[in-house]
Amino acid sequence: MEIVLNKEDFLNGIKVVKNITSSKGVQPVLSNILIETITSDRVMFIATDLNLGISFKLKAEVIQTGKITLSAKTLEEIVNKLPDKPIVLKLDEETNVVTISCGKSKFELIGINANEYPKVFDDAQSAEEDKEFEIKTGLLNKGIKQTAFSTAQNETGSVLSGVCFNIDSNILEMVATDGNRLTRARKEINSKGESVIFITPSRTLVEVSRIISMLKDDTVKFVLKKNKIVFEFENVTFQSRLIDGTYPKYQQLIPTTNEKTVAIDREELIKAIELVSVMVNERTNIVKFNFENNGLEISTDTPESGSGKDFLDMEYSYENLLIAFNYKYVLDSLKNMDSKNVKVEMSTNLSASIFKPEAENEEEDNNYICLIMPVQVR
Repeated sequence: MEIVLNKEDFLNGIKVVKNITSSKGVQPVLSNILIETITSDRVMFIATDLNLGISFKLKAEVIQTGKITLSAKTLEEIVNKLPDKPIVLKLDEETNVVTISCGKSKFELIGINANEYPKVFDDAQSAEEDKEFEIKTGLLNKGIKQTAFSTAQNETGSVLSGVCFNIDSNILEMVATDGNRLTRARKEINSKGESVIFITPSRTLVEVSRIISMLKDDTVKFVLKKNKIVFEFENVTFQSRLIDGTYPKYQQLIPTTNEKTVAIDREELIKAIELVSVMVNERTNIVKFNFENNGLEISTDTPESGSGKDFLDMEYSYENLLIAFNYKYVLDSLKNMDSKNVKVEMSTNLSASIFKPEAENEEEDNNYICLIMPVQVR
């Protein structure tokens, strides 16, 4: 194999795929990137950790075909420091040594034979039972940011560690919960007449978000296979195993009769919570919300260190309500909205409250909701 690569393209290709390599040492080849020629002017970078797999096609001058695996970490460090000139990779197939040349710089990297690399996209052929969808990358990325933070962080492999995708009638509902909070985002999608529910690991979606941020694609197609999901961008293919199991019937958890509704300036609420949280008990993270006739008092008190409070003027015409939350849950929800005001729907100090952007019309009112369970305080 002998190829010539543009430095910027080369480095970008490494950055796109490197996160999917594995450094745990079970199989040393998994810490490598597979570099393979595919046409006279294209090469493919492939990486996998056996749960996730990614490929990236990039332009190259292919002088001689071939394939080899090289350390992702070492390769990135070298390419990052090379001058902005064409980079030549030449493989000695007998020794698996790759010579990297750029200007006056020269490196020799010992690779691992490509035949030792596991097959990543061995089932890439379309099957009759595959279900295919298409969505704008901006909508998918926003949905990921609005939900993935609510998944259970210490329950790898459980249904709560993933985001539920519920697709029906060109609407995608993305739902996540850790048992203490629940977020739901609705996005338009081209469902091509399909209806389906499946659970995608949160780590997978964090990687999809990262990939979207590095590419310029307007849309992404994703294909639902037997036990996998495959995201197909123009030059990137990314696949992941799905989480097996049945997601909780989340619709039943969302209250529909919270009669106390208030609108609060979102930025002012964030500032007040962040200010008061300086005095919070780090074991509980409890902040009290005291809704009164003329506004909202936000407070916390810690016997060991003291107390703090702040006050926001707002319209509130119901009976006084004192309700406590884990302040981090509230901040997570507020920071993933972009509306001027946040709408809070409450009932009692023991029932779930809903935080959502104040929408301009009723149709958009429930496109994004954050349900947060209160904390019982004396």
